[in-house]
Amino acid sequence: MYIGMHATWEVYHGDGEKLSYVPYIKKALHSVTATLDLVELNEAFKQFDPVGVTGFILLEESHISIHTWPEHNYAAVDVFSCKPFDSDLVTNVLKALFNTDKVVANIIKRGDLKIAKEVVSKLK
Repeated sequence: MYIGMHATWEVYHGDGEKLSYVPYIKKALHSVTATLDLVELNEAFKQFDPVGVTGFILLEESHISIHTWPEHNYAAVDVFSCKPFDSDLVTNVLKALFNTDKVVANIIKRGDLKIAKEVVSKLK
């Protein structure tokens, strides 16, 4: 059993126009958080000149972030959450949002509870 889940997605062959500007990227990240029923606390987005975006939404459960390279039709996305979520669902949402069929997910289980309990027991 784990404390959290950290997933990353490599978005390839994405729609360069959609990857270019803050308004669409912001809408896309909010769509992912709504799909996963995560609680948003704060956000920050940066528009690069001429194109490209970096964005971050602080979540009650942790965070979601994105960095785009529209000139390469590529984006890097990650979600870290202490609430379990369906990474395949996010993959499908990202495919739809960026008009691509090439999204690669990587899942990292964070905070093995067995190891955490061993550490705490040694501290007592």
